[in-house]
Amino acid sequence: MPHNNAKECQNDAKGLPDTATSGVKYQGQRQSIFAVWGTLRLATFRSFWIAGLFSLIGTWMQGIGSAWLMTDLSDSPFLIALVQAAQMIPTLFLALIAGSLADMIDRRRYMIFVLWWMVAVTLTLAALTQLGMVTPTLLIVFTFLLGIGGACQIPAMSATLQDIVPRSEVVNAVTLNSLSMNISRLIGPALAGLLIGWAGVAPAFVVNAVSYLIFMWVVYKWEGPPLRPAQKQSLWSNMTAGIIYVRRAKRFQSVLVRGSAHFFCASALMALLPLLAREELGAGPEGFGTLMGTIGVGAVVTALFIAPALNSRFSRDSIVFFASLILAVTLYGVSVVRDQLLFAVVLFFYGGAWMICMLSFQVAAQMVLPSWVRGRGLSMTMMSFTAGMAGGGILWGVIANFTSMAVAFDIAAATMAIGTFATVQFKISSNETEDA
Repeated sequence: MPHNNAKECQNDAKGLPDTATSGVKYQGQRQSIFAVWGTLRLATFRSFWIAGLFSLIGTWMQGIGSAWLMTDLSDSPFLIALVQAAQMIPTLFLALIAGSLADMIDRRRYMIFVLWWMVAVTLTLAALTQLGMVTPTLLIVFTFLLGIGGACQIPAMSATLQDIVPRSEVVNAVTLNSLSMNISRLIGPALAGLLIGWAGVAPAFVVNAVSYLIFMWVVYKWEGPPLRPAQKQSLWSNMTAGIIYVRRAKRFQSVLVRGSAHFFCASALMALLPLLAREELGAGPEGFGTLMGTIGVGAVVTALFIAPALNSRFSRDSIVFFASLILAVTLYGVSVVRDQLLFAVVLFFYGGAWMICMLSFQVAAQMVLPSWVRGRGLSMTMMSFTAGMAGGGILWGVIANFTSMAVAFDIAAATMAIGTFATVQFKISSNETEDA
């Protein structure tokens, strides 16, 4: 049941468990790749995971289609970059509101409503594109509207995870969800390229709308968690209670601090890789796609074969510490390595270290947040990480513009290494006795 006053916020921030879970201590899992995939034996999670994979593939197809369409409409680098920014900006402003709503109302109905919004936006854009009526401004506006849907959907879906899997399976579930993101990264752009070359951009948008409908059907068929008593709090009071919790929850603050600092530095490669591939490596669009795929392969291999073994033997603090140092080395590596094979190896390790850190931060947030504030907490996690990546991407781009890409990567690598040692005091490992 949600907490309705500051004192209860303070109790949960201090880690006082509810009676339902008092005295229950979560035990670290002895994971293997079979244990990770074994979570798919849970029928509800399996349905959500498969539908989510299709939805992510559709999202990649939408993104590739939008970027390609903008290159047809304009040759302005600013407008092309603005397409991606338009989809991220809503997260910074709406995620907390969305997370608060996810903690206040029926998440199942809420997600269905948001998915209908995304279907309507996507199909309208597809129709306008097919009719040749899309302008650069319209494309950015519709991308922004779709970003609003994503900003509203993700906190609710993340908060729903522990409604569909037992607590002992959360690490595996988070691993599989991150794995689906990287599988979709390998499949979605390739399918989009084939479909756009054969039938144009509009069908790629239609496929994305269909993927939303598939996900919506799974949510509709799901019975959902037990109904909670209606809250008398306003949206503003609910958001305030979430902020109070964050101000007092030291372990959750550690997740935010370490995560945002980490992705601020790590974003240098993702921000500068397109330009690096073209100007330094002489790669065309196909070569750039291969480089992106190499990062995805590193992430998938790590999630399947490396992360399970690490999670069973080391604390999340240790895992993040060493993975961050590996990322620092890879950031330095891309500034000096120009042999394409060695460059691909560097990207492989970058993708693996990125995946390990992302998994560790996501699991830490899931474990430390009590159920009543989970939607708001996860939305703040998303806002923090997005702000780190967006702010870092802008900074590294500015530094590269005034100096060189090599200097930007060197500074990012040094900052990552220094930040890794500077933030070691912020512990994200939890005794995992809090109510979830």
